[in-house]
Amino acid sequence: MNRREFLCGGIAMLGVGAAGRAAADVMARHPLAGKSLPKWEKGHFRISMIYTGASESSFLVFPDGTSMLIDCGDCGYAKPGDAKAARLRLPPLPDASRRAGEWTARYVLRENPFGRKVDYFMLSHYHYDHSGCVRFSAGRSANGKYTLSGFGQALDFLDFGTIIDRAWPDMDDPVPRPDAFMSGTGAVKLIKEAYAEAERRGTKIEKFRLGKGGRQIALRHGGCEGFSARPLCSCGRILRRDGSVLDLATLGERNTVGNENTLSVGLVLSVGDFRYYTAGDFWGHAIGAGKKKIDFEDVLAAECPQVDVAKANHHAHSTMPPALVKALRARVVLGSVWHVRQSMRSTMRSLHTADWPYLYVPGHFPRARREEDASEAWLGCVAPEAFVGAHSVIDVAPGGRTYRLMLVDARDERGTVLGAYDFTTAKKESL
Repeated sequence: MNRREFLCGGIAMLGVGAAGRAAADVMARHPLAGKSLPKWEKGHFRISMIYTGASESSFLVFPDGTSMLIDCGDCGYAKPGDAKAARLRLPPLPDASRRAGEWTARYVLRENPFGRKVDYFMLSHYHYDHSGCVRFSAGRSANGKYTLSGFGQALDFLDFGTIIDRAWPDMDDPVPRPDAFMSGTGAVKLIKEAYAEAERRGTKIEKFRLGKGGRQIALRHGGCEGFSARPLCSCGRILRRDGSVLDLATLGERNTVGNENTLSVGLVLSVGDFRYYTAGDFWGHAIGAGKKKIDFEDVLAAECPQVDVAKANHHAHSTMPPALVKALRARVVLGSVWHVRQSMRSTMRSLHTADWPYLYVPGHFPRARREEDASEAWLGCVAPEAFVGAHSVIDVAPGGRTYRLMLVDARDERGTVLGAYDFTTAKKESL
């Protein structure tokens, strides 16, 4: 079965090459289309990639109800009257009346089986679109101790059991990060203040452990057979299949390990036969012997197992080279975007060279990009529900043998399913 047959087959009717047509004309026809997003059911594994237009955040509910929020950022909205920003920035959804951290928290409150109580928060790295920052905020908290932006704002709505951070407690692994890190946005200052507030409330904070066989992320409400969380990378190091750790800083000159993206946390989460890959904004390179470029995503690819669903690294911007795409072999690739130039053409072409069917699901894919890339073959693999802005929700059935992708309208909070697609889990080698 080729890619077009897969996308236009019996499981869903997906319009192909529809860049010039209204989104409503190409939305997938599925029994759930037009209905409300079904609530999580015990035994199911659910992954929500939340679209706000100004952040990356994903919310996971494991089969026993254990929950985890991965990242909760805020990179601001386009300022009124800024024509250039208006052209390049994707729209805030549902609107700009609330900041991204609050929209994210409200989504979690709707979908979390335990309401305010979230078992884990994991921060992939210290960039403001993943953490929040002092520059883009709703001011200071009522007690004056932290900034209301991203994760700091989520603290006003949610209670976290454990925080997992890539470099806690000093935030200097492998390089120091001052409070004003990243062009004065104050992302690290916000994180430190928010973590201090969380600790005052009784939250435990841990450094992400890059080791084989650990159980740092464990199910807390009854457990589930076949669950595992396998670390892949953190702080510029990669966990190899044999259990050893490779330090990317040793691989050559002009090394990007000092770049925060290269330090992102990555892992594979498994429930039964199903696997999910997520690695923040991981990318980078070094120049090795003979001036040969060493792509760190190629290095990671050698240690990655095959998965069913993958989150694209770095908002699908200059990432996901063929070696990593081939290693993961994901049927569904999720994207988290806030800028028109994300979901970059080179990345999309890399995904499209895969020799198996896939569906790319960005949070938003505006008309300007569809018109600009109308001649690109990969455009037919972009889920058309994303044309208007959508949350991507993966629901994995007990045992992980089947899973469903649901695209949920992000323009309001009613939870309307725009379209859905059903999948059978791929056969894979054992971990």
